[in-house]
Amino acid sequence: MHELARSGVAAHPSGPLRRVLGAELGELRIEDLPVRFECCAADIEDAAEHWFDRGPVVEAVLASAAVPGLLPPAVVDGRHYLDGGLVNSIPLGRAVDLGAQRVFVLHVGRVDQPLRPPRRPWEVAMVSFEIARRHRYARDLAAVPEGVEVHVLPAGEGAAPSWDSRAALRYRDVDGVGQRIAGAHRASVEYLAAHLPAGDPGRGVS
Repeated sequence: MHELARSGVAAHPSGPLRRVLGAELGELRIEDLPVRFECCAADIEDAAEHWFDRGPVVEAVLASAAVPGLLPPAVVDGRHYLDGGLVNSIPLGRAVDLGAQRVFVLHVGRVDQPLRPPRRPWEVAMVSFEIARRHRYARDLAAVPEGVEVHVLPAGEGAAPSWDSRAALRYRDVDGVGQRIAGAHRASVEYLAAHLPAGDPGRGVS
């Protein structure tokens, strides 16, 4: 709460995350990565999605991960950014626009959970966000052109807490994260084995 009182906008400073990312990624730039990479952030000044496809990886990830209320807006080249999930949580349409013929969607495990009207104060914002992101995802999925193959990978056992669970608000609690990762991995391997032919490079998950 000290940081929230100091900044007035965020519960935590971005410094610790920057140090962790810097230790792993250093001065690496997006355009130098061996595999094409882009990430999305919400541009505050333009009220629009912005795609980082060049520049320092650390700055792009910080912008894309600036969850409102938890981390302060990230500043890149004088612009202010918040978490890209606000404007494009599951960027299926972006992949199609860039020419992808096969898309694998790996989501956090709540997009298929049913919604209901909010009953608690904190659920109002959560329901509103879920409606917005699910609407865009459903629209993008319906607009996928013929010939483009889309695979929505299963979240598996131990998926993320339900959107209406108080556990979803305990962002510091990382107990069970490893179990959820392992469960999603197993479920994805089984899905790919069932839906892709033997020898297909898309089955290269082990």
